[in-house]
Amino acid sequence: MIIPFAITAFVIAADQISKYIVKTNMELYDSFPVVKNILNIRYIENEGASFGMLKDHRWVFMVLSTVALVFMGAVIVYLNRKAVKRGNIYISSALALMFGGGIGNMIDRFINVSARSDSSIKVVVDFLEFDFVDFAVFNVADSFICIGSVLFCICIFAGKYRLAPPSEQPV
Repeated sequence: MIIPFAITAFVIAADQISKYIVKTNMELYDSFPVVKNILNIRYIENEGASFGMLKDHRWVFMVLSTVALVFMGAVIVYLNRKAVKRGNIYISSALALMFGGGIGNMIDRFINVSARSDSSIKVVVDFLEFDFVDFAVFNVADSFICIGSVLFCICIFAGKYRLAPPSEQPV
């Protein structure tokens, strides 16, 4: 059970440290290239959910996010309490990536006040911008949520999880 929670702790730390570095070393809306024509660091603030959705309905998103995080945490604990069976570590790790990313963004939504001087709105710091595609600016937590989601789907489709020994699995 230690591996999923170590992954979760790593994701939260990487996310919060990267956001802190950006917020303390850049002005809002500043941008600079990391890899020319591919990746920029651009400091923006997101008041809503993904892509700024639900900006004016923050409480709905906060409730849904909290329910999803509690559910993911419970599933991780459940999968690992059934004795670590071959394959459960993969799906638990995928969930831990999503769980850590969700917590990282939730921390921002509770404590991170906007850099705008006239605002007391809580925001998520986003700063990773791909130059070669017109897409949203995102952060480390969002990246881990996406990676975890892909790994989770791979685990499900590949059957890389077990709730009972192979001899007790239904046919």
